[in-house]
Amino acid sequence: MRKSWVQIDGVLVEKENYTPSINHQTMIMPDIKEYKSMITGEMISSRTKHKNHLRQHNCFEVGNEKLERQERVTPGGIKEDLIRNMRRR
Repeated sequence: MRKSWVQIDGVLVEKENYTPSINHQTMIMPDIKEYKSMITGEMISSRTKHKNHLRQHNCFEVGNEKLERQERVTPGGIKEDLIRNMRRR
């Protein structure tokens, strides 16, 4: 027969014998507080409205932007000059 286990403070406890304490409750993230949009001046009152508002105005939160991989470009001639100088030694 299969058994399930839960680790609590480094001790394995069989799952059917496990009763969560107050410290092991599910945490739910609250909704954001209402704020005034700096773009349009309207009041944004929920996380969904916030995300839609940003998308509608082509904006993003700093730190959440998706970075595109950029190719490293060397200014013209520097790479060739370095190779030439290294070969002289």
